[in-house]
Amino acid sequence: MPHRWNRRAFLQSAAVLPFAAALRGGAWLPRGNPRTLLVLELEGGNDGLNTVIPLDDARYAQLRPTLQSARRGALPLGAAPGGGGFGLHMALAKVHARVLAGSAAVLHAVGYPSPDRSHFRSRDIWHTADPRLAAVRADTTGWLGRAADRLATAGAGLPAAEIGGTELPLLLRSANAMVPSLRRAEDFALQVDDAAGAGPGRRAAIEALAAPRADQGLVGEVAHVASAAIEQAGRLRAALQRYQPRADYPDSPLGRDLQLVARMAIAGFGTRLLHTGLGGFDTHARQLPTQQALLQELDLALDALLQDLGRHDALADTLVLVHSEFGRRVLENDSQGTDHGAAAPVLLLGGGVRGGVHGKGPDLGDLLDGDVRPTTDFRSVYRDLLDWLSIDAASVLDGEFAPAGACAR
Repeated sequence: MPHRWNRRAFLQSAAVLPFAAALRGGAWLPRGNPRTLLVLELEGGNDGLNTVIPLDDARYAQLRPTLQSARRGALPLGAAPGGGGFGLHMALAKVHARVLAGSAAVLHAVGYPSPDRSHFRSRDIWHTADPRLAAVRADTTGWLGRAADRLATAGAGLPAAEIGGTELPLLLRSANAMVPSLRRAEDFALQVDDAAGAGPGRRAAIEALAAPRADQGLVGEVAHVASAAIEQAGRLRAALQRYQPRADYPDSPLGRDLQLVARMAIAGFGTRLLHTGLGGFDTHARQLPTQQALLQELDLALDALLQDLGRHDALADTLVLVHSEFGRRVLENDSQGTDHGAAAPVLLLGGGVRGGVHGKGPDLGDLLDGDVRPTTDFRSVYRDLLDWLSIDAASVLDGEFAPAGACAR
């Protein structure tokens, strides 16, 4: 007996097609430039001065009588171009090896004019690429969301995604592009079978929705989209099954998130702009053990991702930006921690990176109200990334900014 078409069946069917429109006509399949950018945010304000450590500046030990002990295990960057006088935190051993090998870059003192020490405002500024931002409105978009809009206009069905988060961050907010938040690669796939809590007749409802019909109105349009979605769901499942990890990911939230990034990039989903985060960097007290554990988690997960991509011949087309909303104060506080600061280093890893150390290192004799003074505008870093992606940087950033020089075109 054919499935009866009524309002309830329509709603039941439509509810299981969250991304169906984007699937239409194979829009999820890769097309054009295959390059992929992952923005990995160190949430809470990572202490940049104990991440990229000044090895020879006596003022560092004077201003940080406790925290300066990180210097003893620091990994010298002197062998890297521009690396003299600085070292990476000992927990970043795998990142350090990549910097020396020329496949990763450190950019000193990245920030923006008139720094703000509020987590919320500084994060909003980094997410919108607008240091003048007064308030986030309903129509405010993020810089990666605006880049996604350019890709969507060029035909990418799902150009961007949030990985591991429960809600969409501001930097991915777009005007027109569809940008989901995902925890599993299977969240992309259309579930056409009955599932717990979905109610009976799920497959029957979907098949009825997708059945050919003469109706040229809304019902006919939905049927056309549903039919394309069912066809693409099978192709996506096949792509997922082709992925086999070729690296040992750490059993950590970030390890799982980065394996999902690899799975999507290697399986060929065609989603080119990704964001994820690692929290816990607001180290007002007992900073040394907390930061070391977090940086080690970052180091292991990043290395697994890069190994996996490399062994699948996908590393050349994947670039990773690691940044935080601000650095920390230069002077340590009375709780063996640091308070909110200003500029901090960022890391770039993967394809297209000009390896080594870029920009002017922190001058502890020339501070900005007790903070590291920004010497590289963060929008110059964004300019590098957008140029590498072949996305018009001026339209995304609302202006021309000199490249930071850390990426090849």
